[in-house]
Amino acid sequence: MSNTETPAAPTPEPNRETSTVAWYDFAPLIKPAQMVRLKGSDKRLAFEQLVASAARALGLGASQQVDLSAAVQAREAALSTQLGPGWAAPHCVMDVPERLTLVVGRSRAGIDFGRTELGRVHLVFLFVSGPDGHDEYLRAISSLARAFRDSDRDTRISRVLAADTPARLAAALSERVERGRLVVSRKLPAVTRALIRHLLKFAEDIEAEVILLFADVFTKPEELAPLITRRVVLASRATSLPESLVSRAKGYVRLAHDQLSHESAFQLAMLHAGARGLTRGGLVVSACGDKGSDDLDSIRIERPDLMFLRVMDKEGREIVMPEVLERSLEIAVELAEQGREGSPVGLVMVLGDYEQVKPLTQQLTINPFRGYPENERSLLDPALEETVKEFAAIDGAFIVAGNGVIQSAGTYLSPPAEVRVELVSGLGTRHRVAAALSKATEAIVIVLSQSTGRVTVYRQGREVMAVTPPRARIEYGGS
Repeated sequence: MSNTETPAAPTPEPNRETSTVAWYDFAPLIKPAQMVRLKGSDKRLAFEQLVASAARALGLGASQQVDLSAAVQAREAALSTQLGPGWAAPHCVMDVPERLTLVVGRSRAGIDFGRTELGRVHLVFLFVSGPDGHDEYLRAISSLARAFRDSDRDTRISRVLAADTPARLAAALSERVERGRLVVSRKLPAVTRALIRHLLKFAEDIEAEVILLFADVFTKPEELAPLITRRVVLASRATSLPESLVSRAKGYVRLAHDQLSHESAFQLAMLHAGARGLTRGGLVVSACGDKGSDDLDSIRIERPDLMFLRVMDKEGREIVMPEVLERSLEIAVELAEQGREGSPVGLVMVLGDYEQVKPLTQQLTINPFRGYPENERSLLDPALEETVKEFAAIDGAFIVAGNGVIQSAGTYLSPPAEVRVELVSGLGTRHRVAAALSKATEAIVIVLSQSTGRVTVYRQGREVMAVTPPRARIEYGGS
């Protein structure tokens, strides 16, 4: 018998993909009443909702609830509890018998925690620990930090937002995210299949803030579900998307009409997304194609100009309701692409700050909207769309209040002569007057050029947005 010992086999290092991870079990902590749908985007209001739920769960009296609220707010004032993109975890200690109490707040629109580099918060985990619950809290927060690591974060957030029971919510927080190869229907064109497979990876590599995906390109958009993460903003043209798909995305933009070029659809979708706080100026990757074609044939990489985003910042929203600006632009773009009765038309729309605008105007013709009640003069009323387009042929501008009520049409604009503006080369008097009026007041002014079809938006004397739709559907008379 040999005395030579057989060397022991080396102990294999654990495989990161196959090793077992001890996830924290959140199931005992999550109750239906402690799953809160947060209202609005204000952080303080979100905390109040979460504290109220925690107080009920702990059986706190009114004074104790006030103390809990003060502790949470003080902790936030000292140091932000947003721990990563999309999630936050405020925590406080109270003299309560429960070792650890958890309330989960969820918001699809997102809560502004003031950390612009991390974006809005969609999940808020409020922890209240008792005197002997600190170790339990550390295990829970450590598990959350692992759950929301960069590689899995978007998928995890989507699952937590979509969870409709405590068991599913706990599972979404406690289970490993499987990231297999994305399976795409082979009925789609080969180029589209390859594009879908690599779209998310590409956006991650270039650190894109948003993927703007026109899901109405697909005849069965629900098949896109594996693609949709919290980085994706879905868009459609005059078509509704399945709620099961929309609930997985960062947001959803539905354009009112489908007769739009890809360029116009992209610009309008970006405006909608900006107005809803879905993009903050980072890189945007957009994927579009003809509606119902199952073929994504148009890819763009854009970084929206900061002045463009300013058109609907907080100050802008106080001057003009976002839906009024969106509706006005839709009408202008439709007129640019379709004209009226086969002929191109021009348009000027002055939105908001009516009290300051009014002294700088005079009526060229009889005001066709005079004498009608406000509810019959709303630009947001679909029944008024054709009327507005017909009156676009009248010389002069539409004057529209910030809430969408049309004050007049056929109105001459007369900004102060001393107001000076700089314009893009080739633009004429109509654009100069519009830009000057936007500088002299707080109004937002939209101009459609009859000669070129270019739609320009002015604010504070500067061009903040421009769309030039194709005019393939307008037939010109003559030679």
